[in-house]
Amino acid sequence: MVKVKICGITREEDLDAAVQAGADAVGFVVDVNKSPRNLSLRAARILIDRLPSNVSSVAVTIFDGFQRVVGICQELRPSFIQLHGITQKMSREHKLGFRTSTIVGVNAESPNALENAISNSEFADALLVDSNRPDGLGGTGCIHNWDLSRRIRDAIYPVPLILAGGLTPENVSRAIRTVRPYGVDVSTGVETRPGIKDPVKIVEFVREAKGTAF
Repeated sequence: MVKVKICGITREEDLDAAVQAGADAVGFVVDVNKSPRNLSLRAARILIDRLPSNVSSVAVTIFDGFQRVVGICQELRPSFIQLHGITQKMSREHKLGFRTSTIVGVNAESPNALENAISNSEFADALLVDSNRPDGLGGTGCIHNWDLSRRIRDAIYPVPLILAGGLTPENVSRAIRTVRPYGVDVSTGVETRPGIKDPVKIVEFVREAKGTAF
């Protein structure tokens, strides 16, 4: 059964809705001032402490140096750190090696998306394929080419692929059947406005995703 991550959580009521709907993981955007879903480390820590043990926490940020990421991990102690903005040069130089399990974001709109994914899969615990803005942020609500995501999925296997980018309760089942991902990630597709989730849409999204076999 596909795993489901509800990302961009900013409020306790949205966190509780995701947990009650059966989400496997929830994501918290931190240290990204440009994002309308950005949280301070303190606010993220309060929400993470509210999570039950069977739901994973994911700290989502833009890579801004090894030490900064280590600091976020030490402060929040998330289940996963999700990093965006990592280039092939960075991956070769750092090889990361964080103690916290690492999800690396890959921009499906990049002309080198497949090459970047293969390179990053050498050190990441999972890859998240998203439709990013020019500043490297996801949460655009835009769908990318799912056939490309399927090629990435096959190329990096058995490294898990998490599919993001424009997913909604209406299209997630088709996306899963096309890409056959390990998991799916949604933010904009279950919101009433940026950072504010719709509990009904969360329930519908989780039901559709987990009810899809491939």
